[in-house]
Amino acid sequence: MKQILFILLFIYSASVFSLEIQSVKNADLKKLFIYDGSRDIIAPEDGIIVYVKGKANKRVRFKIKKTGSIYLTPGARIEGLRAERSVILLDKFGEGHFEIGFSLVGEKKVSGKHKKGIKYEIEYVE
Repeated sequence: MKQILFILLFIYSASVFSLEIQSVKNADLKKLFIYDGSRDIIAPEDGIIVYVKGKANKRVRFKIKKTGSIYLTPGARIEGLRAERSVILLDKFGEGHFEIGFSLVGEKKVSGKHKKGIKYEIEYVE
């Protein structure tokens, strides 16, 4: 009986305290007009917002892992990808969000569909 209780407690604690991404809101770029040599800066509050959920009142770190150039669309390269705050404190409900900004740079001679996912990780800060 004690073993069953221990297993149930372990499963419950792992699901309650796990850190997960609830949703991701992308920047609204419908009116995007970018040309060769131009630059458009997307402020973090207008950029990508990553909503996370985990243990209440814990600090969480957001780390962007990028390699090489990231192309949003043919002719538009992303530079300066950054979170407004890389460490946040989750609220009493265990919820929080990271705001990510970047700048778009217009390039010429970009052909084909270039789509590269932005890789990131979230973790508790000890």
